[in-house]
Amino acid sequence: MKNNIYLKCLVSFCLCFGLLGCKEQIAQLGEKAPEIAAFDLAGNKVELSQWQGKPILLTFWSGNCGICLQELKQFEQHLQHYPQHDLQVIAMNTDGENANVEQILEKHKIRLFVVKDQLKISAERYQLIGTPTSFVIDRTGKILYKFENLIPDTDLQRIFQG
Repeated sequence: MKNNIYLKCLVSFCLCFGLLGCKEQIAQLGEKAPEIAAFDLAGNKVELSQWQGKPILLTFWSGNCGICLQELKQFEQHLQHYPQHDLQVIAMNTDGENANVEQILEKHKIRLFVVKDQLKISAERYQLIGTPTSFVIDRTGKILYKFENLIPDTDLQRIFQG
């Protein structure tokens, strides 16, 4: 019984400490974007700092979300239409570590740079409620826009035109 109480106290302490420690890593408009905790499809760690000085479109998607897959195809089309723009699109899959993301991408012929949020740490930092959710991050690393659901066409044009 005494060990059980000790364990509960320890778990409570860890949860409180973890929540307080991550508070500064919450995405807020106008603030520096929190670092992502993600891996590319080859298992390499990926960080936003890899694209320092470039604008970034960070989009969260899931394989069972039809509009997510539709929007990823739109992003590809815009990248082809505006090749001079140095926008980096990072498509972060939120399906977890057991999802066969490669199979989904192959089936839908998606060729974007895709990363996995296997432990959902990035989704937590970016306060993800659902997919698709996208963030536009400027060259200095500041979050300019957040879009929950599809990005409206006029905004999408503006993002890809630079």
